Formats: sequence, C-alpha cells, structure tokens
Amino acid sequence: MRPTIFVLALGVLLLPMLAASGGEFSRRRGSVVVAGPAPDAVTSFNPGPGIPLRQAAENRGLLIGAAVSPEGLREATYARVLAQEFNLLVPENAMKWEPIHPKPSVWNFGPADRLVSFAADHQMKVKGHALIWHSQLPGYVASLSAEELRQAVREHIQGVVGRYRGRVQAWDVVNEALDGPNLRNTPFLERLGEGYIAEAFHAAHAADPDAVLFYNDYGCEGLGPKANRQFALLRALRAAGVPVHGVGLQMHLIAQAFPCPEEVAANVRRLGALGLRVQISEMDVRLRELSCSEPMQLQIQAAIYHRILAACARERGFDGITFWGFTDKHSWVHQHFGADQPLLFDTEYRPKPAYQGVRVALQGR
Repeated sequence: MRPTIFVLALGVLLLPMLAASGGEFSRRRGSVVVAGPAPDAVTSFNPGPGIPLRQAAENRGLLIGAAVSPEGLREATYARVLAQEFNLLVPENAMKWEPIHPKPSVWNFGPADRLVSFAADHQMKVKGHALIWHSQLPGYVASLSAEELRQAVREHIQGVVGRYRGRVQAWDVVNEALDGPNLRNTPFLERLGEGYIAEAFHAAHAADPDAVLFYNDYGCEGLGPKANRQFALLRALRAAGVPVHGVGLQMHLIAQAFPCPEEVAANVRRLGALGLRVQISEMDVRLRELSCSEPMQLQIQAAIYHRILAACARERGFDGITFWGFTDKHSWVHQHFGADQPLLFDTEYRPKPAYQGVRVALQGR
C-alpha cells in the first residue's frame, strides 16, 4: 500500500463531495456530531432526506452489507436500521470455525441460524464468513495430523456450507492466507501444503455448487507487493480451474493514511479482468489519531468513504461493499484499538457525514 496523507490534500478531497451534495455535509455537521440525543432519538430513527443506502445500491446493481452479531438483533433500532439500509448480511463471528464447530462432533448453529432467518425475513442476501482462517480455530485442530486435518477441513466445510445451501448465497472460503507477499505460516499450510487453498474451494463448491466463493484478505486494496501476490495467486487458481468466483478487499483504515482511490480502482479493474467479482469486504475508518476538531474528523472520514467507494463503483468488476458493523455503538475497533467512531451511524443511530458520503457515491455524484 502506498498511503495518501489525507490531511495534506483535504481541500482536494472534500470540496468535490461537498459540492455534489449541495452542501449537505456542512448543514448536517452540528446535529450529527455535537447535539445530544433527544429522549426518543433512537426509536425515531431517520436517515435524513434521500433514499436509503440499500435503494441507492440496488439502483446501481450493487450489494451493500454490514457485519452483524445476533446479539445486536435484540435491539429494535439495530434490527430496523439494518433491514432498511442494507441488502447483504455478513455474520461477524457466528460462522467462524470456533464459534460454530467448537468440537469435532459439536455444532453451534443457533446464532448463525438467527442471522440467516433475519436476512430471509427482510429480503437480504447472506455471505458466510469465514470457512478457513488461521484465527478463531478450536483447540482440537492443533493436535490433528495432516490427514486428520484434511478430513476435518472437508467435514467442517461440508457441515457449514451444506446446512445453509440455498440460503447463504456466498462464502469467504479462505481468509487471510497471505502474510505480506508470502503465504502465511498456518496449520493448514504447514500440514497440507499450498494446495489447501484449492482444496477448500473445491470442498465448498461440492457442498453448494450455486454459491459464490470468495478469497478475502487485507493489505491488498491498492497496488503493491501483497496486492500483486494476491493477484498472482488468484490468477493461478483461476487458470487451474479452481472454483474461486470473487475476491474481498478488506479496508480497516486509519483516516490519516489510506490507499489512493485511483490505485484501489486499478486493482479492482485488473481483478475483474480475471473474471472475479470484487468487493470491499470489511470497511471501517478510524479517527482517533487525527489532530483536528471532531466535526472536521467526521468530514475527513466521510470523504474517505466517498472517494474510495466512488472510484470502485465505476469499475465493471465491482460487486459491492460491506462495512464491518454499521453503528459506532457496536464495533470490533473499540476492543482492539480503543474507543473510536469508525462507522456510518453514531452510537444513537444518527447518520454521520460518512453515511451521506456513501450515499452520494452510490448515486454516482
């Protein structure tokens, strides 16, 4: 990644978006950032004038998703905003190996079932996340021999994908197999060799031939050594007839250094030329290290969301975007990096400038 230092080019990035929105960002800044919520602010959720993100995305033939926890659905406003604004649901943790399959003969489908049912009730698609990943593995995996691990991989994929066949439209089959420009040293690579990636995709395809199968990774969003390695990996898999249909570009970004939107678009273009569907798969933008006022921080965040999405949405291979959460009330960022405001809605479910930035980008403005 070659970062663009955003603060140095703030005027260049912000002004076109502000002009396209007719000044909407500046007009909304005070109410979104500063004012405390009225007693009924949460229950009277209102995204402001304009169509929901979901409709704006569908008008472009795009998916717009959010990573979701089943616990969040217990909150009425969380569920209502999710259903109104997004057409794709991605389980944040409920379908990872350890939560859903903690022991060889023990399955915990309940949390994932609730998410899949919610999506069906609200005409949302589901992308499962993630079948093979070096993290959040159950303890028993570490003690398996090579052949036992190969069999466990097959059984795990068949068990999860088979259960949701026809109800989960896409899967992150292999997640974060690269460590820089090299394959990551994982139990799968150590015991099964480089072929484990292809084996996982073949197993997922056998379990549901109609599902769209993705490779997902971080640090590959722009142009650079890791992005080039990912491109080479996917090109080789496609050439070998492996059923990999798409690629997810994670974007857990910090506002003061983010990838050049034009380079991200160029990467989307070359991946699309392989015949792959390309998605921004895990986007959030952290603010806490910006040394400017909170209103300006939120304007910068909005511009980053807008510029990257607008650049990608112009590319034919681009399929959609998923935010890793949607409200600052619930975000993995708080536990890993400290309190922040990385998402489209604040803790009271009020749309932030970032929400407007995304909507303007989806509308092609």
